[in-house]
Amino acid sequence: LVMESSISTSKVIDSHLHVWASTDESKKFPYADGQDPPSTLANRASTEQLLKRMDGAGVDGALIVQPINHKFDHSYVEAAMSAHPTKFKGMLLHDPALDATEAVARLEELALRGFVGVRFNPYLWPSGGLMSEEGGCGLAVYKRCAELHMPVGVMCFKGLGLH
Repeated sequence: LVMESSISTSKVIDSHLHVWASTDESKKFPYADGQDPPSTLANRASTEQLLKRMDGAGVDGALIVQPINHKFDHSYVEAAMSAHPTKFKGMLLHDPALDATEAVARLEELALRGFVGVRFNPYLWPSGGLMSEEGGCGLAVYKRCAELHMPVGVMCFKGLGLH
């Protein structure tokens, strides 16, 4: 009796991770002011390091969430996606310093560059500011994400009620 084995076509996807430029790469992709990674991690989260770890763990792809190290400069994540389009998708980091019109335009620009989701970090808002403020950039981007069928992630260490 011979039984046929079924081959799985499922892919293993890491749904949330960060990459940032290594020390050498940071000359081309600088860190945001005051956002250098700790020295023990500086060379451990590059695209190349991620690819090695993914290969070793049998991970087929990943959603890279824009790291705070590069803040609103998405060029490092964009370069990773561009170099490895079958492996990586990106989630941009919303900039609460933009007005509503600028924020929606930035979302659309980054979506055209291949970013597939938006991360809101309410701790980047000015003190007392809310992501959900009527007429504000957060709500405008959130609504546009709904129209684009783009997922939204919220970093809410202290609960959603504050935001």
